[in-house]
Amino acid sequence: MPEFLTISKKAFMDSRLSKSDLRVYAAMVQLSHGDCRCSATVKEIQESSGVKRISRHTGKLVQSGHLEIKRHESENRNIYLLNIGNSLAGICQIITLKSFYEEYMKYAQGELSIKTQKTYKTAFREFIRVLGDKSLQSIGMRDIETFLALKKEEASGWTARKYFISLSSAFEKALQWELIKENPFRKVKKPKPADVAPTFFSDNEFRLFLSVVDDCNFRDLALTAILTGMRMGELIALRWSDIDFESRVILVQNSDTFTTKSKKNRSLDMGDDLIEVLQTRKENVRIKCETVFYDDQGRPLKEGTVSQKFKRYVRKARLNDKLHFHSLRHTFASALIKEGVPIYSVSRLLGHSSVRTTEIYAHLQPHQLQQEVNMLSGRFV
Repeated sequence: MPEFLTISKKAFMDSRLSKSDLRVYAAMVQLSHGDCRCSATVKEIQESSGVKRISRHTGKLVQSGHLEIKRHESENRNIYLLNIGNSLAGICQIITLKSFYEEYMKYAQGELSIKTQKTYKTAFREFIRVLGDKSLQSIGMRDIETFLALKKEEASGWTARKYFISLSSAFEKALQWELIKENPFRKVKKPKPADVAPTFFSDNEFRLFLSVVDDCNFRDLALTAILTGMRMGELIALRWSDIDFESRVILVQNSDTFTTKSKKNRSLDMGDDLIEVLQTRKENVRIKCETVFYDDQGRPLKEGTVSQKFKRYVRKARLNDKLHFHSLRHTFASALIKEGVPIYSVSRLLGHSSVRTTEIYAHLQPHQLQQEVNMLSGRFV
């Protein structure tokens, strides 16, 4: 079958019809020679459409009102009446989920960070694994809810929510490109998993963690993470040229090979402990490298490798197995909140696009709130 098929726009936009339904419909249009009346044999329709079980698809087309079937008066065959009006409706393209995925990822290369692209790729691949390579127009509310329920069972509510956000955004672009009539994700409620408190180190736990780290490079990486709250990707991309020791500032910025999560640059003030760690590292560096952190061969670190190594040290120290590299960022934020630093300041340091994201740490400042409430003591009584 050709990539572009002559079918009615009404059928093309009908979300009830699958890719195979539309192929059978298009084959009938071609075999009707433009008069909306097809008397081809089942074998001819099979060969033209590439679909084997014709009756199941003709039944779907009849049920949805795009086709009528009448018995031929003199021959042992059916006459298929195509409900497309007096003339055929031009050329329409059948877009499959897989072909849209490939097209969208080409677009994403110039618009999304590498890490976000990976998230979209995983979401699409899982969606295709569960649904199959359906036509984009046929995907409906039930398909999405089935997919989300499965992901909650296989992984977690947070995974389902992450996939929902990625796929919904992609389908919104499909709507803008006029590939679909409506975004089916708008009809589905976004998964809302139960709030989970972030895992972070206590002071003693982090000291214990450092005591088992026998790799000086990794020790410097962990210390920089907990003293800045930087994301793993930001640390891996950090260059010496981004650090101004005189002004005591680190610039977290976009480059040709790295894009921040918010796509915005931000600056971080350095404390005495961090300056000592980074200056000592710069003075004792054995491999000349543009980036601050690298592997034994001077190559950029990989996030997967860093995560695995971090987990090994956590287990070696016999700490909570739920601790992961991102817990260092949580520890930085929670420590500041406990010290009474305003949540808006912490939000800016973390590079959050909204302070609502930072509010997961708000429960750590109860005493500060009590002090603020006590400022009204004696005012009204």
